[in-house]
Amino acid sequence: MNVNKYFSFAIVVFLMAVPLVLTSCGKDNILDDVEELQPELKVWTEPYYVEGSTIDEVKNYMEFSMKRYDLVSETTIAESIQLTYTTDNSNEGFLYSFYASNGALYSVIDTELIVNSRLVIEYLKKHYSLIAPANEATLEYCFTNSDRSMVITTAKVSDTCFNVSYAYVN
Repeated sequence: MNVNKYFSFAIVVFLMAVPLVLTSCGKDNILDDVEELQPELKVWTEPYYVEGSTIDEVKNYMEFSMKRYDLVSETTIAESIQLTYTTDNSNEGFLYSFYASNGALYSVIDTELIVNSRLVIEYLKKHYSLIAPANEATLEYCFTNSDRSMVITTAKVSDTCFNVSYAYVN
C-alpha cells in the first residue's frame, strides 16, 4: 500500500513537471518578446524647447510631464551643459544643451523610434513650415517656426531610430 501511495505521488509530480519543462524549453521566451516590442505612439508630444529656459525649468517639465523618460546624466562639456534623458529601453531620449555661461537652453535633440516617424513628420508639417526639399528615404526634413527663430530638422540615424533636432537661430 505504501508503494502505491509513492507511485501515485510520483505520477502527480511528473504530470506537474512536464508542462514546466516543456514551457521553459520552448523557443517562445516571453521576456525576450517584451524587450523587442517597439511601442507605436498614438500621439506625439514635442520636447520642452523654450529658448533661454533654465536647467531647472527643463528638469521640472520632464519630471512632471514626460514620465516615460528618466534623467541619466548631467554633464558639462567645454562651453555646454547637457541633460540626457532616456526611456527604459534606452532607444528613445532627449539631449538638452545649455550655455555654460548663463545656463540658457539653446538646443534639443529628440531621438524617436522609426516606427513613429510618420506620426512625428505629420505633426511637424501641421505646426511648422517646410523650408527645404524633403528626402523621405532618409527622413531628412527641415522646418521653421512662424518667426523663423528656430530650425527643426529630422534625420534617420539607424534602422530603428531617427532624430528631431531643435536649434535656435540668432
